[in-house]
Amino acid sequence: MVNRIIVGIDGSSPSVAALRWALKEAELDHAGVFLHHVKALEDDPAGERALEKAVDLAGELPRGVHVRTSRGDAARMLVRDARRGDLLVVGSHKTGYLRGRVTGTKSVLVASLARCAVAVVPDDTLGHRHGVVVGVSSDPECHAAIIEGAVEAQRRREELHLVHAAPDSPQGSEAGRALLAAAVNLASLTAPALTVRRRLSHRRAADALLDASRSANLLVVGAARTDAEQPGVPGDVMLEVLLNLSSPVMVTR
Repeated sequence: MVNRIIVGIDGSSPSVAALRWALKEAELDHAGVFLHHVKALEDDPAGERALEKAVDLAGELPRGVHVRTSRGDAARMLVRDARRGDLLVVGSHKTGYLRGRVTGTKSVLVASLARCAVAVVPDDTLGHRHGVVVGVSSDPECHAAIIEGAVEAQRRREELHLVHAAPDSPQGSEAGRALLAAAVNLASLTAPALTVRRRLSHRRAADALLDASRSANLLVVGAARTDAEQPGVPGDVMLEVLLNLSSPVMVTR
């Protein structure tokens, strides 16, 4: 169960989308919602108005809405505020991979640096979606993603879809099927009544995940990194997925 849901608020359309998504999550989880607005300037009337609108939008929740303001770099202040057991939610504009790779985005930085799970919500219509998709790999971080995906699918009363991308070869297919079988077993142990489906793809991993999650309620991925010695550097698959969102994405720890 999530301790707190922290939402980054800046008045932009993506942050409003993130807030709406977070409010639905709070209803499912009975979690408290914390609105965090980071001011770039000491005097920020536009930001204060955005925060007031966010509080109004949140309305009355069972555990209430809490507000925090701080000053500094938005991504780093949000990460500093979050603890293990929290869910940090940020919005994101859909961004082309090359552009995002060069300039970076707040959502990618937050997902890379946070110590807790992070949900990145696209500035898009999220109606008529179904299923929870989990990216399966041999990375150690995948274990947490499978468990979290099973939990999320169970509480949403959705099917769980496990997706693995493998080389198009007999050896790759065999290894991929073994990974998926282990993932199905772990998901079933986590949520025995869950309907679990598996998909072995021979496409690039990011393409396979983005395609599988195009109409999904949620895509769950582990926080794999390119270099374990550089905790702020995301893995290539996670980076590409976050910069080409087709659904809300949860990055687990």
